[in-house]
Amino acid sequence: MRALLFITFFTFIRYLSFSQQAEEREGSRPVPFTDILPQIENYYGIKLSFADELVAGKKVSVMPGAAINKETFLESLEKQLTLKIVQVKGNYYLIRPYRPNDKISVCGYILNSGLQPLVGAAVLSRNTSIGQVTGENGFFTFTNASYGSLLSISHIGYAVKLVRVKDLVRLGCPVIVAEETSQVLSEVVVKDFLSVGISKVDQSLEIRPEELKILPGLVEPDILESIQQAPGVSSPFETASGIFVRGGSPDQNLVRWNGIKTYSQGHFFGMLSAFNPYITQEVQFIKNGTSARYGDRVSSVIDITSADELPQKISGGAGLNMLYADAYLEAPLVKNKLSLQLSGRRSFNDYLETFTYEQFSERVFQNTKINEEIDPNIEPGRNDFFFHDFSSKIIFKPGKYDQLMVNTLHNKNDLNFSSRTQDQDFSDLLRTENEGYGLSWRRRKADIYWDMEAYYSKYLLDYEFRTTENDTTDVSSKKNLVSDYGMSTTLTLPISPQSILSTGYQFSSNHVSYAFETETPLYNLILDEDDSELSTHAVFAEYQLDRDRTQLTLGARFNHYAGLQQDYFEPRLVFQQGLLRKWRFNASAEYRSQAVSQIKESVVSDLSLENQVWTLSSTDRFPIIDSYQFSSGFSFENEDWFIDVDAYIKQIQGITTLTFGFLNPVDNEYRRGNSAIKGIDFFVKRRVRDYKTWLGYSYLFTENNFTGINNDQPFPGNWNIEHTIKWSHFYTIKNLYLSLGWYFHTGKSFTNVVEDTNGPGPVSITFDGINEDNLPMYHRLDFSVVYEFHANKNKNTRYRVGVSILNLYNRENLLNREFRTTPSLENELIDTRIYSLGVTPNFVFRVFW
Repeated sequence: MRALLFITFFTFIRYLSFSQQAEEREGSRPVPFTDILPQIENYYGIKLSFADELVAGKKVSVMPGAAINKETFLESLEKQLTLKIVQVKGNYYLIRPYRPNDKISVCGYILNSGLQPLVGAAVLSRNTSIGQVTGENGFFTFTNASYGSLLSISHIGYAVKLVRVKDLVRLGCPVIVAEETSQVLSEVVVKDFLSVGISKVDQSLEIRPEELKILPGLVEPDILESIQQAPGVSSPFETASGIFVRGGSPDQNLVRWNGIKTYSQGHFFGMLSAFNPYITQEVQFIKNGTSARYGDRVSSVIDITSADELPQKISGGAGLNMLYADAYLEAPLVKNKLSLQLSGRRSFNDYLETFTYEQFSERVFQNTKINEEIDPNIEPGRNDFFFHDFSSKIIFKPGKYDQLMVNTLHNKNDLNFSSRTQDQDFSDLLRTENEGYGLSWRRRKADIYWDMEAYYSKYLLDYEFRTTENDTTDVSSKKNLVSDYGMSTTLTLPISPQSILSTGYQFSSNHVSYAFETETPLYNLILDEDDSELSTHAVFAEYQLDRDRTQLTLGARFNHYAGLQQDYFEPRLVFQQGLLRKWRFNASAEYRSQAVSQIKESVVSDLSLENQVWTLSSTDRFPIIDSYQFSSGFSFENEDWFIDVDAYIKQIQGITTLTFGFLNPVDNEYRRGNSAIKGIDFFVKRRVRDYKTWLGYSYLFTENNFTGINNDQPFPGNWNIEHTIKWSHFYTIKNLYLSLGWYFHTGKSFTNVVEDTNGPGPVSITFDGINEDNLPMYHRLDFSVVYEFHANKNKNTRYRVGVSILNLYNRENLLNREFRTTPSLENELIDTRIYSLGVTPNFVFRVFW
């Protein structure tokens, strides 16, 4: 009742204070802008030019008259039209959409949760660092704010609130209610860090696929491809899921979807991300300065979350490109209580093979029997392949402070390749599946946050090669099964107006098995197998301080690996200090460990598409992998420029010749070792109106050291790519988005051989120094264009069409080269080379409602 009386009183006071001006400036009711256009032009002696679709349906209440001069009138007209009016020459004016750097006057009223004016709140422009403090009525105004900027609202005892200037333009002088909590501390935010929808928040990268308009070479906002735009991230095999972060391998990345750990993140053998971007609200990518609440991996964190707010109306979308079709839906079931999210995606190449699919197939299936030249004695093989994924989310809000969410995720890749001769039938059956289920409960009351989560994740790799002759079948199989379940609880509470403390407990249990087996009517042969379990208990605590221009995060994590009886204490530190007005110093340190990793199989087959299997650490074969990383650097930011430099050193211990994907050309014995990494990431971004460009450079040098290899001396790592340059351009013309990107890096390290065929007998093969040679330089140019439009006056339905071209000038890049010999007396040398995608176009059509 008190709140209702205050709103009524507040609205009445505002009405009294502005009613006289309203009577002078505005008519009794809004009228179509085009109806009063002649009156405006005649009264002020001006000429307004605009595109008809910009003002279609726009209504205004401000009227020309003696009580309002031209400048004041045009400023009011801008706000009501939410369009920019620019003087072209003399009395000629142009009406156009706002641009991010356009200056505008905005205002608002800040109230507390009791709807009382919040006096002394600081309102700061994130672009200019200019601010002001609210007065007795909680009012603030900015006369020179950038349309595309953010305003930060803060007050001791209240959560920092970010407000977009363009929202204030649309709403006039709105009432903004501040939340009474002190645990959400301020963050250092760099909007549009790489593209629209990709921002840098403190030491992490935040991706919002809904806002992600375009990236070079992509027509869809692929989540994992977006991460690869960042400095320090590479994908030597041109895959979406094969992400190498600062020298770490893909299995060292923790990838979570709504709190569920995932073990397979790719479709089409890694070429596409397995997560539907249109149901994803936010992706947090961390390559250094990792929070203490994250464990299980030693490289990076990719934390993917879907929308957790209850929708007010039904919305969704559907689309089609040259590889797959997808659809998603969000619907309220009980208003403000219960909602449902659904998404699904499937490839259609088993019905129609497009040119894009053929290009991807050529890249994926090279060096396998699927792409072999046809033997005249063998019938052409048949390749049946498809992939799909689907997800769901139920959100239930039983009361004001509590929220319950149930999540499911499933993705699958299925291949069946069959061929035959006159006497034999052959079939390769390969299936990978990842499914997950999650339950989470959140409680938000006053300053205390309490979160509880539980999950179950399952991964399956199942491969069989069948040979049938005279009704007798031999089967060679490879199976890998991961079963992972766990729970966690986290409590976050304020210590002071400038600091918060988070603490929690996590439990996980892993069951991992793999087997390589040959089965015939006469015998069964197990080449290698393992079946193990491991439970992990972890407690963590993290303290965050935000005082003036200093941000400090100090955390620690304690892991107890129960089955191994090993304990790891993992300190974490992030420090940020504002120096001059535009400069910041950043530093971080972390120690991390992981007990589950992938090994590269030693069994080489003609279909080596999924040749890595998951395994658990043990006391005899695979040690726990641990890593420490130190990084420091500087950043500079103003309205048009952003520069970031970060240098780091990293040490990974507990790797083996199998877990680190190292195929020893000299001998195949099991070895243990470590990896030392050093590097620097440099990034610069420049914006000029509707054009933006950024340039990223990374230097990386990795050295491996294994006992008993190379005389115990270090040598370059398998994925050592020393110099990488990424240069991207973005240009916007109304609803047309264009992007061009050039990607360059020096060749990956590899071990060369010398082949001597002059002497009698078998071929003599001598290996050069391990990884002392490099592949040729890699470079490609990618292009994308996307256009969004409304087909009619129904603004609730939006359409998108787009075209992209990967490798525009059709460069043939060598991605990998390995040598092995045949197990025969001739000792023939096999030179296996993997080449990149050639020129690959793609097309998309989408509808949003």
